[in-house]
Amino acid sequence: MNSKETSIVKVAIDVPIDDFFDYQCEENVSLGQAVLVPFGSRKVMGIVVEVDSSTELEAHQIKKIIRVDNDILFNEELFKLFKFVSSYYHYPIGQTIHIAVPSNLKKIEKVLNKKSYIYEATDLLNKSTIDQISARKKNLIEIAKVIFKEKQTDGALKTISINWKKYVKELVDLNFVKEREYQKTKFIQKTSALKLNQEQSEIYEKILGAQGFEAFLIYGITGSGKTEVYMHLIEQYVKNNGQVLILVPEINLTPQLEDRFTSRFSSYLVISLHSQLTQKKRLENWELAKNGTAQIIIGTRLSVFTPFKNLRAIIMDEEQDLSFKQHDKLRYHARDVAMMRAKLLNIPFIAGSATPSIEIWHRSVNENKLLLHKLPKRAVKDATLPRINLIKDETNIENEGISEYLKSAIKHHLDLRQQILIFINRRGYAPVLFCSSCGWYASCSRCSSKLVVHRSKQHLRCHHCDYQRGIDTSCKVCGNVDLMSLGSGTQKIEDRIRKLFPKAQVRRVDRDTIKTKAAIDALYDDMHDNKIDILVGTQMLSKGHDFPNLSLVVVLDADNALYSSDFRASEKLFSQLVQVAGRAGRGSIPGEVVIQTNFPEHPLYQSVKNQDYESFASEEINLRKDLNFPPFCFQAVLRAESKNKKKVEDFINKAYSIASQSDIKDVNVFHPVQPILDRVKGFERYQIYFHSSSRQLLNQFLRYVKERILKQKDLNKVKWFIDVDPVDF
Repeated sequence: MNSKETSIVKVAIDVPIDDFFDYQCEENVSLGQAVLVPFGSRKVMGIVVEVDSSTELEAHQIKKIIRVDNDILFNEELFKLFKFVSSYYHYPIGQTIHIAVPSNLKKIEKVLNKKSYIYEATDLLNKSTIDQISARKKNLIEIAKVIFKEKQTDGALKTISINWKKYVKELVDLNFVKEREYQKTKFIQKTSALKLNQEQSEIYEKILGAQGFEAFLIYGITGSGKTEVYMHLIEQYVKNNGQVLILVPEINLTPQLEDRFTSRFSSYLVISLHSQLTQKKRLENWELAKNGTAQIIIGTRLSVFTPFKNLRAIIMDEEQDLSFKQHDKLRYHARDVAMMRAKLLNIPFIAGSATPSIEIWHRSVNENKLLLHKLPKRAVKDATLPRINLIKDETNIENEGISEYLKSAIKHHLDLRQQILIFINRRGYAPVLFCSSCGWYASCSRCSSKLVVHRSKQHLRCHHCDYQRGIDTSCKVCGNVDLMSLGSGTQKIEDRIRKLFPKAQVRRVDRDTIKTKAAIDALYDDMHDNKIDILVGTQMLSKGHDFPNLSLVVVLDADNALYSSDFRASEKLFSQLVQVAGRAGRGSIPGEVVIQTNFPEHPLYQSVKNQDYESFASEEINLRKDLNFPPFCFQAVLRAESKNKKKVEDFINKAYSIASQSDIKDVNVFHPVQPILDRVKGFERYQIYFHSSSRQLLNQFLRYVKERILKQKDLNKVKWFIDVDPVDF
């Protein structure tokens, strides 16, 4: 069509309406192209999803596209994925598509990716030419002098004068200074591929021989060399401009992996995609993946929606990790989306874990939906699994969580000049501020939770809404000034360890101390340079890290999970303990793990001690089969919340009535209940749990419930959503 012809195009807009919008367009547009459109009184960014479309609207009702951008963001393959995700997770299609758009692309005024420059002197710049500059031009002289002394970045020159650009341009025009683009790089020593052992080689050959889509599960103990298998596969996939996506669960794993992959694949561009990148850097990396320049992409869950030019394989490390599940807006699970994307692209999907999720293990072992491969021993020569000791918890107020046995074990490993990791999965100083006289405890006014004592900043903090206040000096009920900090967190253990071992270099690692990529990098470097003797931290340390000199892992206060009402609690605890235990003895130094517990004879702890995942998984699967829990059924939850308790109660009761009237069989509808944390950030919360033996029937049922609720406008006065395949209750 020529530029004067008008066509109808359908556009996806980031609004909670499960439909596309018709617009008139007088330019050539393509599927996936970004456009600026009028929407009500606003101008918003949209994405073309259909060209030369028909419409049921009258011509005068259809508005015109304001601007067509050059950017084609997504292709047909990704639109198929978006439609599947929108339908399966019952989330509006426009919002589903826009989840995958980098923030800078959504801005009406285009944000250009600014380049950094470095400035250095030419042969014409010397003391004589600087002396010839007019003395009145003080800033120009100063800038000329610093560049003559040594090359300067634009960031450094900004500190000399706000008008530095004008002075630099004058020097460049005089040919005194030359300008070139500058990219900050970190020196990484190049490494060579390691020779695979027999088990690794067999897995590599079988996966490489896959034709089209096939799903694989690599079950390997900690330190068994799963990453080395990934890298050998990647070496083949990236040939002829191929690309590979490596999904990781935690932001703090990406720098270490990025360095490792960059050192191995120095002739290929390795990038990362995660939320701690600046918007500018995230967009830059997103575009490098989209145009095929970057061939190895390491990303957290959202990167599963990244456009690629030639994606050859998707690898998911630490498959069992629950952070692959999104908990707000589009509540997708990156594992399931990745498998669907691999299927649409007809490429292999490879999952790896030392403790696979029970669902994936069942689908692999009992349903043959993933091909199972095992790595039963550690890859490093002479490296063995750590010895695991279960000791009875004999701590009290006086020893503050560190028993005599633990003190002796820590001292022994310090004397050997080896490193120690102390794991306690609770940040802060203490979880409860308690009155010993009347039983009062400090609680959050906005959430149904206790306030955590943070001694380092002398405040109480809610870990759900981040409400903070000073530490109470007396009981708010009886006035008692003898308040107690019950329990232990990372801060209290850190303080205790510093007192016991004053000469040791102790570092605390939790979300209060590690907030940036630079902090993660510094921690990683300091551990490898042996500048840290003892690490005290939360689950941030439990997986992915490889510290060759770390020989002792201590686990404190793990019993809480045994009391949980969550049917996945045992699985989570087993995985966490095995993962954190796996940090010990990864090099040639033998590893030791000490788990302090009140229940050393508990079957779960015995399975951990024996490091027998397969027996644990078999027992867990049998238990879930008896109880008809996943993977033997499919679940969804309708959740609702409001600051007005009556409104949310009215909504949940009417929603229950709608769900109960459905003619779709084989879906169990449970009575409305409040979750354990029934109030968060001032919002009262209720939920209805749905359960079915058929994924298809459950999906039909959820669509019926959603459509009926949306038709009743009086019901949409509270915030509500559907969570498919929930991982928390």
